[in-house]
Amino acid sequence: MIEIKKVNLTDDVSERLIELSKIWVEEDCSTGMVVNTKDNLKEPCYAAYDKDEIIGYIFGHYYQKENKKDKRIEEYFDVDELYVLKEYRSQRIGNKLFKALEEEVSEKVDYITLVTSTKDYQKILKFYIEDMGMSFHNAYLTKKIEK
Repeated sequence: MIEIKKVNLTDDVSERLIELSKIWVEEDCSTGMVVNTKDNLKEPCYAAYDKDEIIGYIFGHYYQKENKKDKRIEEYFDVDELYVLKEYRSQRIGNKLFKALEEEVSEKVDYITLVTSTKDYQKILKFYIEDMGMSFHNAYLTKKIEK
């Protein structure tokens, strides 16, 4: 049974998250993905466990931004990364990780944000918009010019 836990970024946990980011890079499913270093990892962080093995994770950071209309300072949480090993996908593990993090940060922030990069945008849009209830805000599109 898969268990979702809040984790501290101890050396052992950090090493496993870095190892998972290497696997993510090797999958070649996201453009621009690079292997994490310990400095890239942030708390709060949640991990999905299959027995004693971390098979997925989510982490991010808090920030503030001024609302341009009324000059209020709004509180945000930006999801830096959400990853689940390929063989564990389509089991709602990503949903559970996102919801666990959302539950923790929702009392402190006005918005949860993220920027995502993928080679399968339909799955990402379905996950974040339909499943997680996020809104589409903007898009950054690219086209490789063949020479």
